[in-house]
Amino acid sequence: MKVQKTYIKGLLIIKLDKHKDKRGNLVKILDKKNSKKFKNKCYESYITTSKKGSVRGLHGQSGKYSQDKIIYCLNGKLIDIVIDIRKNSKTFGKIYTKILKEEDALAIFIPKGFLHGYVSLKRKTIIVNYSSSAYNQKKEVGVNVNSLPIKLPKIKLIYSKKDKELPSYKNLINK
Repeated sequence: MKVQKTYIKGLLIIKLDKHKDKRGNLVKILDKKNSKKFKNKCYESYITTSKKGSVRGLHGQSGKYSQDKIIYCLNGKLIDIVIDIRKNSKTFGKIYTKILKEEDALAIFIPKGFLHGYVSLKRKTIIVNYSSSAYNQKKEVGVNVNSLPIKLPKIKLIYSKKDKELPSYKNLINK
């Protein structure tokens, strides 16, 4: 496992060890010794399957309910999107994107104080999400992905009603 810093403090890219042989692959995502590098304690974990064009997020939780997350693409390909919403951060409002795909064995560590989401770029994209604390719907915050000043893929996007109704990026950074 190799941990690489990004230009946003605390946001890390993790190059996981991938072992291949004629049977397939083995990738270790969490390891007590190595997880000290990014201080994640897994409280709950999710596996999400998404169709090509599916938009998930951007979501996060506020205050003491904020979560550290590790996101790993088990199958397919996605564009992962995070926004720093830590009010006192030098990178408040900054957006970071990263392509995650199964063959690269990359994960992203997202510290507390970020919004997270992604767009699935393959027919069947499966991600594993490790969170450091329990989900609390009442403390959830978010931003509509269409309001971001980034170039989204030119594919038909699929949204949940909840994600379509999220506030705009401008509302977030102008608070």
